Amino acid sequence: MMPERLASTDAMTQVKEIVGSGPFRFLADERVPGARAAYARFDRYVPRADGTPDWRAGPKRVFFDRVEWTTIPDPATASAAVQNGEQDWWEYAAGDLLPMLRKQSGLKVDVLDKFGTTEIMRFNHLYPPFDKAAVRRAVLGAVVQSDYMQAIAGDDTAMWHDGVGIFCPNSAMASDAGMDVLTGKRDLDRSKRELAAAGYAGERVALMVPTDYPTLKALCDVTADLLGKLGMNVDYQAIDWGTLVQRRAKRDPVDKGGWNVFCTGFSSSDLLNPAGHLPLRGNGLKAWFGWPDNPKLEALRDAWFAAPDVPTQQRICADIQREALMSAPYAPLGSYLQATAYSTALHGVLDGFAMFWNVQRG
Repeated sequence: MMPERLASTDAMTQVKEIVGSGPFRFLADERVPGARAAYARFDRYVPRADGTPDWRAGPKRVFFDRVEWTTIPDPATASAAVQNGEQDWWEYAAGDLLPMLRKQSGLKVDVLDKFGTTEIMRFNHLYPPFDKAAVRRAVLGAVVQSDYMQAIAGDDTAMWHDGVGIFCPNSAMASDAGMDVLTGKRDLDRSKRELAAAGYAGERVALMVPTDYPTLKALCDVTADLLGKLGMNVDYQAIDWGTLVQRRAKRDPVDKGGWNVFCTGFSSSDLLNPAGHLPLRGNGLKAWFGWPDNPKLEALRDAWFAAPDVPTQQRICADIQREALMSAPYAPLGSYLQATAYSTALHGVLDGFAMFWNVQRG
C-alpha cells in the first residue's frame, strides 16, 4: 500500500523513493540504467499459507534468492541469449522470431497475458496542430490498424486484432458504437481534405520515437509514414525510452522541448472499463500525458460509476466510445498478443506479465 505522503504527491512530480513490501526487494545500488536491474528475495516477506497461485492472486512463494533483469534492446541479440542459455527468459519475444524460437529445443513459447496489449497514438492537446479535435479526427480517419499490427506482430492474424475501439477487445464494455471512423473505407485524399478544412497550416509535428523499444519504434515508423502521407510536417525525433518518459511530462511548446505525438501501449486489461482507463480521462491538466480537456467524457465516466447494473454500464460505455472517437483523446491502433519465451527448465510460470514468484528450476 502506498504511504499517504507519496499518494498525495502531485502526479507530475517524480517520486524517487523505492518502497516495497512484497516477495522481492529492488536493489537500487545495483541498477545500471538501460542495462540491468536486480532483485533479491525479501527475507521478511511471509506468503499466505494456503491457496493456489493464479495471476497475481494466491501465495507468492519465492524459490530464487536473486533475479537479474537484463535489458537487451536488439531482438536478435536477445534471441541468441535465450537460445544459448545465457538468459533464462525473454519477456517480450519479437514476433518475427517466434517461428524460430518455437523450433528451438529447451525453450517454451507461450502467451501469458490472454488480454493482450492495446497500442495507441497519443496526441498533445495543448498545442497546434492537435489542439483541434477536427485535426485529430482527420488523422484517426486515416489510421489502418492492420498496418500497425502487422508491423509489430507479423502476418499471423491469430496474434492480433484490428477493429479495436476504446475498450479491451471482446470484453463486457466493448462495442461497435461509433466505430465507422476506424473500420470504414480508408480514403487518404478525403483525410487530406479534412485536415486542410480543420485548419492544419503546416505546423511542425514533433513525433517522439523510442529507438531502443522495437515495438514502439515500429508503431512510430508507421505513424511517421501515415502523417507524411497526409501532408503533415513530421519531425521524427529518435530518442531512447527513458528520455521519452521524461519529455512526455513536459507541457512546454515544441520549440521549448515539448512534443506533439508519441505511440505507446497499455495492457488491455487496464482498458476493460472507464475506471482505470488512463488515456481516456478528460480532466485537463490533471489528465494523463497529452492533457485532454473533455467535461462530457468525465461526466459519462461518473455516470458509469453510478450505474446500477451492467447493462446500464454498457450503454454508458457505448456513449463514451462515441464521444471518444469524436473528440479523439488518442487514436487506437489495435491490440496484439505478446508471446514470451523461457527455458523449459523453469516451472511454475504464471499467467499475466512477468512475475518471478512461484517459478522454480528443475
